[in-house]
Amino acid sequence: MDFEGRTAIVTGAARGIGRGTVIKLAARGANVVIADIDYGVAKELEDRLTAQGYAAMAVEVDVKSVDVLQSMVKKTVERFGSVDILFNNAGIFHKTPIEDITEEEWDNMSAINLKSVFFATQAVLPYMKEKGYGRIVNMSSFSGRSGGISNGLAYSATKAGILGLSKGFASRLCGTGINVNAIAPGSTDTGILDGLNDAEMKNLMMKIPMGRFARTEEVVDAVLFLCSQEASFITGAILDVNGGMYCPS
Repeated sequence: MDFEGRTAIVTGAARGIGRGTVIKLAARGANVVIADIDYGVAKELEDRLTAQGYAAMAVEVDVKSVDVLQSMVKKTVERFGSVDILFNNAGIFHKTPIEDITEEEWDNMSAINLKSVFFATQAVLPYMKEKGYGRIVNMSSFSGRSGGISNGLAYSATKAGILGLSKGFASRLCGTGINVNAIAPGSTDTGILDGLNDAEMKNLMMKIPMGRFARTEEVVDAVLFLCSQEASFITGAILDVNGGMYCPS
């Protein structure tokens, strides 16, 4: 998978799957934009990559803000001349019981996990349409497929919404050269599950037929495939990376 000359924006890029994606894209020739609310960690990654001779730019991004997302895309185009790949990866997790979810928590989860996917995509479309090329990958989840096991329902709802957005964008953009797909990982060893206690972690592990959590690099490789030319005839797809937790018919 060669990304020479391509420019990629990755949100939630300072840690976990986003960080791993940035590193692999850069190693394969892409210009990378490390978009994250934690600018300090994003800048450290930029410095590491530029020291290795890669083209990287850290941008402080609060994905809840439409203006900030538009600014992120503008800065990308000013620096690298185009945007070819968007990985909408930023997201938060919760396990709040149904009875305890507040309106504030629901709205915050929706803004970060779902609203940002729509408006970041909206912001890159003029540039991708002008070029006649684009790869957009949206981070959903096993929970969006199934309702989830240990997570709160606001999380499941946002991740299911991402699947609908991905399919809707894909169908409307067919013929433009822009492919839109979603990835739906199962439980992954990234730190997002740190809020679960030992009993919850054990219960979750028992639900995975392969008997372990996904490794970060296994999810990253699936993302890179959907961003690549090798996936040129794939759009509107949901790629499940879950160790057999969910097997759609």
